[in-house]
Amino acid sequence: MNSRCPIILLLSGLLLLGSCKKYLDVQPETSYTETQVYNNEAALQQAFNGLYLDLASTELYGSYLSSSMIELMAQRYKPVTDLMGVRDLSSLVNYDYGAPRIQNLMDSIWRKAYSTVLATNVFLGKIDNSIAGKVVSEPEGKLLKGEALAIRAMLHFDMLRLFGPVYSSGSSSTAIPYYTIADGKLQPLLSASQVMEKIMTDLTEASSLLAADPVITNGIVYTSNFYSAARNQRLNYYAVRSLMARAYLWQGKTTEAYNTALSVITDGEKWFPWTTPDAVNNPTNPDRVFSREIIFGANSAFLYNNYDRYFNPALWDGSILVPDGTRFTEVFEGLFQDYRVVQTWLTGNGKAYRTFYKYAPLPQNQNWRFIQPLIRKSELYLILAETETDPAKALGYLNTERRNRGLANLVSVSSMATELRKEYQKEFWGEGQLFFYYKRINATGVPSASMPYPWATVDPVYAVPLPLSETSTR
Repeated sequence: MNSRCPIILLLSGLLLLGSCKKYLDVQPETSYTETQVYNNEAALQQAFNGLYLDLASTELYGSYLSSSMIELMAQRYKPVTDLMGVRDLSSLVNYDYGAPRIQNLMDSIWRKAYSTVLATNVFLGKIDNSIAGKVVSEPEGKLLKGEALAIRAMLHFDMLRLFGPVYSSGSSSTAIPYYTIADGKLQPLLSASQVMEKIMTDLTEASSLLAADPVITNGIVYTSNFYSAARNQRLNYYAVRSLMARAYLWQGKTTEAYNTALSVITDGEKWFPWTTPDAVNNPTNPDRVFSREIIFGANSAFLYNNYDRYFNPALWDGSILVPDGTRFTEVFEGLFQDYRVVQTWLTGNGKAYRTFYKYAPLPQNQNWRFIQPLIRKSELYLILAETETDPAKALGYLNTERRNRGLANLVSVSSMATELRKEYQKEFWGEGQLFFYYKRINATGVPSASMPYPWATVDPVYAVPLPLSETSTR
């Protein structure tokens, strides 16, 4: 890219790439040349923040890949006839990926993910020069570089999880491209295993660069320091290691997944304690997201807007996202003292059935009030329960997670896989993990969203076609 081309810094801080011919010779005060951006610490920080703001966009983890679209694909919610004027999102429940609205939706996810990858690669292509020029110190530069690599890996991983094959049976199948350089050149479609190799390479390097992450010694603190504050809202060292455990499990590398998850629990659990019952059950300001357990979450400025769009009980019955009541009871096994139910699934405000309050506005300002959970410690315990070879120890990990959700210990289990499936269904509501869990284990007979559980099931269609915007250029 021509270094003389100006790059507009939007409010989000995203670097927009384009031809010099598109801009006037006289720069407005809100624009910088690329050289100015990477020679100015404040501008560099703003550009870096833009990457996280993009992660929190509606098309990515602010909605589609967390609380709405991906959850419909997991059969979380009954089909809706009119969701804020969009009449065919119910096609997601039926896996009708050819429906025009769904094609457009998938395309918007793909475009946003890869535009964010592009911006990340621009950043990674310049940060070493900023370190060498002492725009940022070497330790601070390593933090930024490590996080950027993790952003790139996470986006590619979730594009693979969404658009790639069922890995256990199709790791050699053609999947997605992997972009590491912002040179504008089209990259080839790689096999799923080749993509995973690149993801693990990026995550391994990110982990190394984040070896001196302030979170390791200070935990989660809220100060004005750009580099050490609110590390659970950045891809910190423990978040990267947790993401590695998730990626190993996706590949079926259970030993690596176990060891990586255990290392996070062993070294970092003190900074991510289990949420207390008092915090969860606070009648006026409940911690419905279990904030202390969030290892990484996106700070979403539109969290409450999306709540109003999808879950607010003021919505009419044909547009609100809610589960079938019978299925909901079966998922939670009738145990409504479960912390994941008490303040999160409520009746009232015009609805006789339970509606989803997890992301409802809070009356008091909290450091976590706009956080969209993406990686939490409970997932690590479920990974350990799945990959531990000693049945007694595996049950211990599962019971630890259950106890901290207000449930009694299980004395024994006839099938750990069955119990894990129950916990994934309960634990990650509104966080986008259930469909990917089903896809990882290639689940069939998933409880249907459109019929009362357990009388109707559906076999999910995991093969999501690549968007036309991608395939038409090849």
